[in-house]
Amino acid sequence: MHQPLAGNAQPELSSQFVLLMALACGLCAGSAYFNQPLIYSIQHSLSLTTDQAGLSVVLAQIGYGLGLLLLVPLGDLLNKRKLIVFLMVFAGFSQILLSFSFSLIWLYSFTLCSTFGAISAQILIPFASSISTPAQSAATVGKLMSGLVMGIILSRTYAGFISTFWSWNMVYFSSGIATLLFALLMWNKLPATKPNTELTVAKIYRSLFQLAADEPHLIRRACAGALGFAILSMIFTSMTFVLANPPYYFSDFQIGLFGLLGVIGIYSSSWSGRTVGQGKENKVAILCISLMLLSCIPLAFAQQNIAAYALGVLMSYFGLTAFHVLNQNLVYRINPTARSRINAVYMTIYFSGAALGSLTAVYAWQYWGWYGCVSSALVFALGILLIDRYDFKTMKPV
Repeated sequence: MHQPLAGNAQPELSSQFVLLMALACGLCAGSAYFNQPLIYSIQHSLSLTTDQAGLSVVLAQIGYGLGLLLLVPLGDLLNKRKLIVFLMVFAGFSQILLSFSFSLIWLYSFTLCSTFGAISAQILIPFASSISTPAQSAATVGKLMSGLVMGIILSRTYAGFISTFWSWNMVYFSSGIATLLFALLMWNKLPATKPNTELTVAKIYRSLFQLAADEPHLIRRACAGALGFAILSMIFTSMTFVLANPPYYFSDFQIGLFGLLGVIGIYSSSWSGRTVGQGKENKVAILCISLMLLSCIPLAFAQQNIAAYALGVLMSYFGLTAFHVLNQNLVYRINPTARSRINAVYMTIYFSGAALGSLTAVYAWQYWGWYGCVSSALVFALGILLIDRYDFKTMKPV
């Protein structure tokens, strides 16, 4: 059986160690979102069309999703510290190479590589859950998710700042260097794990399909989460289109600053972790779905009123991040010995929603403008309501 630590003791995790892992989650996950406020800067730098530059956002989500499917399951097999550090080193060098992009193929290739390796957070989160005490587990997941959310939020602001006052290339170069330095820190601080000699790579991947077939609750939670992430991804991908054009004409830095509204996700992750730990899962689900649905009302006025736009972003961000923590805590209960594989199935489906949302934003904006984007978000939110409140196995409301 997989042993989380090199011994049998499982003491309560220190706040310093939880903070370290939260920072690692933020650093790794944030790098997948740099290009969202940089679409026009990348377009002008490489002489691309808006669609070509916007597709790099979709490819970032695809690369992350592939990493989740192919690499995260190995967390149940391999030494987690070695796997995490290897992925961070791969991501760091890929970001540095991405910063030297001179063509569309180079941009796309290293966007895929950098986000393919940036999935260390998705190994850290179930790892932290497995080495936490039962009473601490939900709160720990919430704190690591807060770190992940903070990384995503600050990544957009950092990217916008560096791009405005330097260049978009330096965003990736500096992040690559930081990732390599942090990989060294993680090697020195993370606890060792023992490989699971009872598993093989083939068994790991076969078990993914077995989990998907045997655990309809896992697929249900993952699909609901994916539609929620599609809403948020649509909002942040289209944010550049809304804010860089009339009536706002925001710079990359100003767009990144507007993205700081997502800081509410830090509170919502912690709140959700605590509330789920108290056994109030249904309360969290109802509030989150209501917020994602109702956020479409103020979002519809984004091009007329910046305050309404901000309110819609806040509502959707709070709803999605709290909903994600709820889903993760629920699926981790399915099989404590297979958390990396469960997380791989859940997060692969979850991030397919991000790719769907980004792709929807690019083409909805092109053909139907902002109202096409908002209508898509409403459809996604109604899908979440249907999946969460209706059991398709029994064909009855939950």
